[in-house]
Amino acid sequence: MKLGMQGPDVAALQTLLADLGFDPGPPDGQFGWLTYEALREFQRAMRLQVDGVAGKQVFALLKDGNRLPTRRVHIVAPGETPTRILRRYGLRPEALYAYNSLRSLKHLYEGQEVILPQRLVIAYMADGDRSLKSLLWHHRFLSGVAGLWLQIGERQELVGSIPEQVAEAARERDLFLLPVLTNLGKGGYEGRLFRRAVGRRGPRQNLIGQLRRALQGAHGLILDFRDLALGDVSAIGRLLDGLKPLRRQLLLFLTLPARDLGRPWRGMFGEDYWALAEKVDGIILRFDDELKAPSRPGPIIDDGRCREVLARVLEAVPAWKVILRLPAYGWQWTGRPIKRFGFWPALAWENPEPAAYHQAVQLGGAHGWREDGARVDYVQDGPRRLWIETAKTMAAKASFVNKYNLAGLAVFALGLEDPRIWKEIGANHLIRKAGNNW
Repeated sequence: MKLGMQGPDVAALQTLLADLGFDPGPPDGQFGWLTYEALREFQRAMRLQVDGVAGKQVFALLKDGNRLPTRRVHIVAPGETPTRILRRYGLRPEALYAYNSLRSLKHLYEGQEVILPQRLVIAYMADGDRSLKSLLWHHRFLSGVAGLWLQIGERQELVGSIPEQVAEAARERDLFLLPVLTNLGKGGYEGRLFRRAVGRRGPRQNLIGQLRRALQGAHGLILDFRDLALGDVSAIGRLLDGLKPLRRQLLLFLTLPARDLGRPWRGMFGEDYWALAEKVDGIILRFDDELKAPSRPGPIIDDGRCREVLARVLEAVPAWKVILRLPAYGWQWTGRPIKRFGFWPALAWENPEPAAYHQAVQLGGAHGWREDGARVDYVQDGPRRLWIETAKTMAAKASFVNKYNLAGLAVFALGLEDPRIWKEIGANHLIRKAGNNW
C-alpha cells in the first residue's frame, strides 16, 4: 500500500501504526500524508528501507507489534516542560532525543505527543545470596530474570529446575521468569550433548516434551548452546520449529555470540541467521564469555569495539529483535616478570580469574583505583591487575540500545555488578514489565 490508496486495509494499517506510537491521523482508510510520514517514521525506527510503502515485511512487523521495541506516548499537559517530563519518568535528556527532535522539544504545546522509548531489561542470576538480594533491591529496573537452570544431560534428559525462591520473587514483582537451556556438562559446554539431544528427531521430540513440563510457571525460555559446529545451525532451526507451539504461550529467545556472528562465513550462513531470528521473539547477543577471559588485561569489551561488532551483527539479524547482553563483572591477572629486548624488565599477565565489583571495591579502597575507577593494581603473592565494569563503562555500552533501536538489554550477572548501573539503565528508557501486554 502506498500514498493515495484507500479502503479498509489502509484503516488497518493506520490502526497498527497508532498502536505502536506512530501517529497516522484518524483511521479513516485514506492513505494521506500523515499516514505516509508515520509509515516512514516506523521504517526508520525499524532500520528498513524508508520509502513510505507498506509491503510484506512492514505488515509482518506491525502485526507482531507486541514483540517489537515499544514506545510510550506522553501527551503534554498545559505548562509542561521537557524537564518536568524527564523528572516524571526518571529519564535523562538523551532518552527524549531517541525519538523526538530537539526542535520539537524546545516549543512544547498542550496536547503534543512526546515519544518515550520502552525496552526489555533482563538480568541473569549468579550463585549465592548476593544475587537474590540484588534482585530484590533493583527489581524496579528489570523486566525479567534469567538463570542457567536447565541443562542437557548425558542421556539426552533435561537436568535442573527453576529455583522456587527466584520464581516467587519474580511472580510477586511482575517480572518475566526466563530459564536458560544450555549444553553445559561436567567438562564445560559440550557440543556432543547438543548433537545427541537435538540432532535426531526422536531425542529432539523427547527434549521438547520435557521442556513443556519444566516450563510450568515460566514466561519463556532462553536457548544458549555453545561449542557448536557450523552445521549445527540447521539443527537449531529444527529445534525452534519443534518449539513453535510453545511460542504461542511463552517467549522464546536464542543466544548467539556477538564476536562470531557475521564473520567470514556470513555470506554462506547469513540467511540462516535471519531465518532463525524469524522463529524466535528475540536474539540475545552475548558480548561476554564467563568461561574465557580476555587474552590480556583490559575491559572485556570496550564501547568502541562493541559499536564495531554491533554494526556488523545488524547486517545478519534484525535490530528490532536484538537484546544486547553485557558483562557486569571483571577479571584479574597475575603478573610474571620477563625480560624484553634482553635486558628491559617487563610483566607477562596470566592466570586470569573472574572478579565481582564488590571485590574490586575492597581492593580499590586498599590499593587505589586506576583508569577512572576501572583498574586496580596491587601485590599479593606477586603483582596483580584487575579490570572491572563500572556504572560509567556500562552506561556507554547500554546507550547503544536506543541508538540502534534494539529490543532491550541483558546483564550478566546479578550480585557481581556495580549497583549504580541500574540507575543508569533506568535513566535511558522505560522498563517493560510482564504485565505490559507483551
